[in-house]
Amino acid sequence: MKYDLNHLSVAVRLALSAGVFSLSGMAQAQVSTPDTPQSTEQSAQDQNTPPSKKEAKTLQSVVVTGSLIRRVDTETASPVVTLDRATISNSGKPVLGDVLQQMPSISGNATNPQNNSNGGGVASPLLEAGDGASRVSLRGLGNNRTLVLVNGQRMANPDINLIPPEMIERVDVLAEGASTVYGSDAIGGVVNFILRKDFKGVQFSLNDGISSHGDAKRHGFNLTGGMTGERYSIAAGLDYNKYDETLASRRKFSRQQLYLSSGSVVAAGSSSIPTGRIQVPASIAAQYGCAVDPATGTAQVTLASGDGSSLADYRCRLASDTYNYAALNYIQTAQKRTNGFVLANFNVTDDVTAFVDAFYNHTVSSGQDAPSPVGTGDGLIIYADNPINPFGITFSQNPVPGDPNSGYNFQTRLTGAGTRVHSYTTDTGQINAGLRGNFGQTSSWTWDASVNYSHTKRDQRDTNEIDIPALQAAVDAGANIFDQASAGDVLSAGVKTPIYVFTQSTKQAQVDASGELWDLPAGAVQLSVGALYRKQFMNYTVSDFAVLDPVTTTCQILQEACGSPGRGSFNVKEVFAETLIPLVSELPWAKSLYLDLGVRSSDYSTTGTTTNGKIAIEWRPTDDLLVRGTVSQVFRAPNLNELYDGRTLVQPVLNDPCVGLSAAELAQHQAACQFVPVNWAGNSPAQVNTFYSGAATVGASLKPEKGKSIDVGLVYDPDWLPGVSTSLDFWHIYLSDTLTAIQADTVVNSCFNNNASPYCSFITRQDNTSRQPGQVFLINTPVVNLGTLSTSGIDYTLRYKIPHFDLGGMNPGDFRVGLNTSYTSTYKVNATPGEPGAQTVNYAGTYTPQFGNISRWRGTLTLNWDKGNWNAQWQSRYINHLTALNADYAIGGVNIPVASVLYHSIQLGYAVPSIHTRFDVGVDNIMDKQPPRLYQNGSNYNVDTATYDVLGRYYWARATVKF
Repeated sequence: MKYDLNHLSVAVRLALSAGVFSLSGMAQAQVSTPDTPQSTEQSAQDQNTPPSKKEAKTLQSVVVTGSLIRRVDTETASPVVTLDRATISNSGKPVLGDVLQQMPSISGNATNPQNNSNGGGVASPLLEAGDGASRVSLRGLGNNRTLVLVNGQRMANPDINLIPPEMIERVDVLAEGASTVYGSDAIGGVVNFILRKDFKGVQFSLNDGISSHGDAKRHGFNLTGGMTGERYSIAAGLDYNKYDETLASRRKFSRQQLYLSSGSVVAAGSSSIPTGRIQVPASIAAQYGCAVDPATGTAQVTLASGDGSSLADYRCRLASDTYNYAALNYIQTAQKRTNGFVLANFNVTDDVTAFVDAFYNHTVSSGQDAPSPVGTGDGLIIYADNPINPFGITFSQNPVPGDPNSGYNFQTRLTGAGTRVHSYTTDTGQINAGLRGNFGQTSSWTWDASVNYSHTKRDQRDTNEIDIPALQAAVDAGANIFDQASAGDVLSAGVKTPIYVFTQSTKQAQVDASGELWDLPAGAVQLSVGALYRKQFMNYTVSDFAVLDPVTTTCQILQEACGSPGRGSFNVKEVFAETLIPLVSELPWAKSLYLDLGVRSSDYSTTGTTTNGKIAIEWRPTDDLLVRGTVSQVFRAPNLNELYDGRTLVQPVLNDPCVGLSAAELAQHQAACQFVPVNWAGNSPAQVNTFYSGAATVGASLKPEKGKSIDVGLVYDPDWLPGVSTSLDFWHIYLSDTLTAIQADTVVNSCFNNNASPYCSFITRQDNTSRQPGQVFLINTPVVNLGTLSTSGIDYTLRYKIPHFDLGGMNPGDFRVGLNTSYTSTYKVNATPGEPGAQTVNYAGTYTPQFGNISRWRGTLTLNWDKGNWNAQWQSRYINHLTALNADYAIGGVNIPVASVLYHSIQLGYAVPSIHTRFDVGVDNIMDKQPPRLYQNGSNYNVDTATYDVLGRYYWARATVKF
């Protein structure tokens, strides 16, 4: 594997220097950091030899995240970072997404409730936000390449905000490929929510929060109870939390859409304005003195005064004539969640235990967008002979047969229709039940048989979407669309609420067994084997009037809200095995040496069979040092959305390479630049129509993406410095044939560089009969197997319990410190390998809309204090500076620096034993840091909402009673 040696060497020096510096003054402490995100590595002193069968009777073996083998020790070849209950509690967050997305190993483009929408009410199972979900993108590889588990069982809906925090004992985060252990999707790694056991008593808590701006309020409660007997344990809980919506206009950075254009920051917005963006021929434009586009012989005008019935009421439309849609978006979406869970087990016999883990979530949430932009692109026609039309030309998407003065564009914004609200009701339930036990009292072998069922239904309703036939009828009847002031109520009367329902379910049956095979001189050989069958199903329905016509790219409502039904399923049969072989023990150069081998064969009904393996080494040269390494094959089968999603209209900004070309240059790129005129000014608007869809929808097939995951590292728990634990891991993940919805830029650039590219057929431009020849009419962007991705870097962790000390006879309490960092050395992508002009780009240290924020350095530093009934925590979170690529709207290839950000948060708690109550208060983002500006490339309202805090300083409080 290859690394960027300069960056890598710097990272190694810094990481090792930090370790040496931190270790230099440490002495006489114990490893105990329950309030800090921690590696699973614990003291190695008692783990250098495998337990005997007698010892296994007294030490409980468990399945460790990242392995199938049941082991007494939790320190393995897999680099797992754990968030325990204290860490989650001290954060003050009512939902788990807010905690996990701050981990250094998580980056890229993962959604969260700060993501209001992707620019309108797009109808797709994937492309709409505002549903209150939070997802995880380990290593910046995307949420599709991070597997989310509950007690080792995959979630059908990997929204981590669905999981009630009170049912969680800890969260294990494995940031390396684990396909041999868990199957498809575990490429960037695994997030495994481990459930609580043996909860006794009743606990009730109330929480509340508000920003320093007096908005973004939240409140909620939790009730948890449990009991334990000789043969049983049961715990159940109810959780409720509510977040108020917060308008973008409440923050300076988001109250106006900002564009970086020709080196200047411009407060702009949408060109769809209430006074109209009206295309007219040069003969009409001349009376206003408007500049005429030589390629089309047209100009644009807008209403200046009057009711629009006279040509004198208009003027030339200026670049500054825009509508500020951003002010009506949410920077925090409205959310209301109700959760319930039950965890139970019962010892049927001494050797058999029945168990059930179940949870249910009901979420109501909503995002908001500005009132509807509408025009000829949505199918509206304003005929030349309509009395309200003073121009004597017909406005239509395409030329009307028999009308030589047709095909002119008209676009307006019906503010009287009200804001578009995208409301979601999501219901998710999951149950895992089964039996587990031992093969007799004297056997080391255990077995487990379980069934898992999960179901999600998401009901999406987009209110105030314009009914195009009703609008057309109103215009035909004389409603003056050129003057909304006089006819706004009539024009806006026809609105509809399309309904989009997304359903998905998973059914799974699994059996496995684990135990010792035979003894070797260094210990017992252990084996785990198993098999499973899983079936997954999805269905997406769309209101009849919102179904997209792929020929016209319209439906009966706004074009952006048109969608397509989708339906499909697949099943997979898997067998898997893993063995742990002790090679040597108690030698001068090796206290222990283990070889870990794993294999998994997966037979998908859609893509066939794939078999993947792993090899791992665990070597302890001394009692307190573990050297580990893992090489594993990884894969990801195409999911249901990538296979079966129907066509959805998406409107990205296209950096069109055909702009401003001479006749000779156009001749060299005929396929990509068909119908483009000489010195063409570009697409107007710059947002072009693309069709996202699953592969099966366009008659294509997909295969799994495959690659390798490599991790080499060490864990050091020095017995000469008790209380210290540190780890250093080098990681590298490589993928080929990546599954991706091909980008519009990729399609056009591929065709531009190669007239014979298969992607040339994906491009349709308006022809010479149009008023806008060369304008992109449609680009197909289905899911394809295309490209390679390689990323590498380093993780470093340090934990230290500071020795107890006195200050002048005063007891200051106990202190603990934890450091968790991740460095991304490379993030190399080749979008079209083998194609002419294809190149590999290293996105490490950059921001792009496609891959998100891949900053090189991320880290958290946590200081905890305890004294009697008091405790406190200070946490700092760092995101390194980076470069935003292609950041200028008008000039291609312009990159801008993005500053580093350091957040601080504090928590203070006090317990009152006499009333069984604990009080906690906290402040997040103490310095009220604003997110850095990314302008029009920001995922929402000028900034990167997947990475940075947008609310500012935030106060919270919680009271907890336990009895």
